Amino acid sequence: MTTIPLSQPHLPVIAACAKALASDQPFHTRIEQVFVLLRAILTYHDARLTYWRSNNHTDQITIYSSSAWSTSWDDATLQATLLTQHPTTKPITVDITQSNEDITTYQLVVNGIPVKWNDHIWGVLEFRTNPEETLSPHEQGTIVALIPFLAAEIEIASTRQQTTDLVDETTSLVPTTTTQDAIVIATATHDLAQLLSRLRQDFDPPLPLHSLLPLILSRGIEYTGADAGIIVYVDHDRQELELMSAHGYTVAMLPQGNGGQKRHRWSWENGIAGKVARNARPLLVREITQDVDYFLEDKPEVRAKLAIPITIDGRAEAVMILDSLRADTFSDHVATLALGVAEAAVQPLRRALRYQELLERSTQLSQVFNSMPSGLVLIDRHGQVLRHNPAFLQIWGLTQAQVGPGFRITFDMLSLLLPRFHDSAAFSDFCTNMQAKPEQEFSLNLKLRNPHQDLSIFSVPTRDSTEQITGRLWVIHDMTREKEADRLKSEFTSMVSHELRTPLTSILGYAELLLSREFSPEDQKTHIRTLYNSAENLQTLVNDVLDFARIEANTMRITRWTMSLSEMTNDLTRQLQRQPVFDNHTIKSDIAADTPPVHADKERIRQIMTNLLTNAAKYSPNGGTITVHIHELTDLPDDHPRGRFVVVSVSDEGIGISPDNLARIWDRFMRVDNSNTKSIGGTGLGLSIVKGLVELQGGRVWAESVVNKGSTFSFTLPVASDLTR
Repeated sequence: MTTIPLSQPHLPVIAACAKALASDQPFHTRIEQVFVLLRAILTYHDARLTYWRSNNHTDQITIYSSSAWSTSWDDATLQATLLTQHPTTKPITVDITQSNEDITTYQLVVNGIPVKWNDHIWGVLEFRTNPEETLSPHEQGTIVALIPFLAAEIEIASTRQQTTDLVDETTSLVPTTTTQDAIVIATATHDLAQLLSRLRQDFDPPLPLHSLLPLILSRGIEYTGADAGIIVYVDHDRQELELMSAHGYTVAMLPQGNGGQKRHRWSWENGIAGKVARNARPLLVREITQDVDYFLEDKPEVRAKLAIPITIDGRAEAVMILDSLRADTFSDHVATLALGVAEAAVQPLRRALRYQELLERSTQLSQVFNSMPSGLVLIDRHGQVLRHNPAFLQIWGLTQAQVGPGFRITFDMLSLLLPRFHDSAAFSDFCTNMQAKPEQEFSLNLKLRNPHQDLSIFSVPTRDSTEQITGRLWVIHDMTREKEADRLKSEFTSMVSHELRTPLTSILGYAELLLSREFSPEDQKTHIRTLYNSAENLQTLVNDVLDFARIEANTMRITRWTMSLSEMTNDLTRQLQRQPVFDNHTIKSDIAADTPPVHADKERIRQIMTNLLTNAAKYSPNGGTITVHIHELTDLPDDHPRGRFVVVSVSDEGIGISPDNLARIWDRFMRVDNSNTKSIGGTGLGLSIVKGLVELQGGRVWAESVVNKGSTFSFTLPVASDLTR
């Protein structure tokens, strides 16, 4: 079988353990190295060695493997092993904390093996495994082969600890039972201890995940002599692998997606990396061409493959794949080195994942904090600002340069915003109450001027993990637009009520009059004409409201055709000239002869021009000339869409519009309010509807005005191209 799981006992690994125990490293370092080496022949979550300074089993000392669960050890197996002096297996249940909120219950088996020599228990080796992976008698026998070495080194370590009361020692004695043959076999791994020591130095600095994983891969390739390799992060939630780093590959040798593009993520159901990620067990393929399971998934350049999981609490968090262009490259010794790299990376990876989790949470919170439209500010107990979001300064109309470092809410804000406060005493009292009663919540509605703003401030205390008050959080909402909208709605309701009441009163009055009395045919016709005009005004009002609602809801239907503006304009001006509102006005048309046809909705253009011409008559009560200019626009404004456009302008000689009101005339419910316009009816929706209808057809609208001299309203329409004719 060419696919060999690295769980079988191998003599070179045992010899390497003996060599590690015989080195001059501190005793706890040598034991940790043994735990790393044993992973090549055992599958376990974590391990520990317990021994004693005295023969009566007092002054207990424990050395743990570098990969360990966050849960504490149960000493029941230790005591049972001491009592029976034989290998002991005991199932237990533990709770593993995955995060601050999640606790997962695991079923474990603790395997205890006594370190016994000459009828004396020198210590106890314990391995925690899954129930289905308990140590077999054959694996226990492999560990027993190390017992003489362990016993001799424990005796030396205990003696030196009794003498110096130090954990580490400077020399070590090889047990007399060690044979020269074992030392010869272990010569290939003579620098394993130095390798592991160097790995710890490499991985010791706190590195983020995107820096740590490439470093692990680099060391894996360096120490094993692999030709290429990748390292992937295991996303257990999505059951996917994410490529974090690759070295030594051509593009063609990397995992590929549709179109031959290099994949960065793929399902863990595929390939060796996925299998190792799911099972959390290393895998060696000495000759891929002889293995039907893996030959087809790799490029022909790859001949041997070694996959090593980096596991935390029994779960593979990353997988390192090492490839060779030569078969049988990865010997048992090389596989042991790769396992050592993975073992040394466990705690740094745990730290990097925790850092990554905290970083992502912090980034998410920062994004929420900074993107909130409401102003947020954290202050300490003395009122000094600790942190604020951009909206906080924007709402107050301040800049970072104005507030500077060490900004304090009460004093600095009063000095900067005093000219804008309508009631500075209310703000001062608000701050004073928070200082006097730090445990309470407070709210304040505040008005500012220049420009006008309505603000709502809500303040709550902040607390640390011990529930001690650390300061306050302020939330500031700018309610100006909402209150302005409420005001406009109230005005609109009032105006619509008035505009509806006027024609309805006329309709009801004349209808009642016609029903109660007999009139001559001439008088009857006059009254019916009045009824008709009032009903027509009422219909116009209702249509305006419906059109505005459709434009706001984006449900207005526009049907555009190629049309000539000159013919429609002349026909419309003749019709309007006969209406009473134009009795004191003359409508003139100035249409350029070379004006091209436009692509527009004819009925909506009539509605736009009727609205503008009627407004021109209403706002020039002294009469005069109203002129319609139409020509192709050659000089488009900067903010206008590009292309060919015809401009239609309606000019009057009326009362004009002040600059302050000119910028607001397109707002809904807006009506110019002065002594000259109080008698002019309307809902304030006409120009909003004009703007919406023009923009729906691809044009733009604007106005120019001089007080007491008149106004000009202009809008553009796209020229009909050959494709639209």
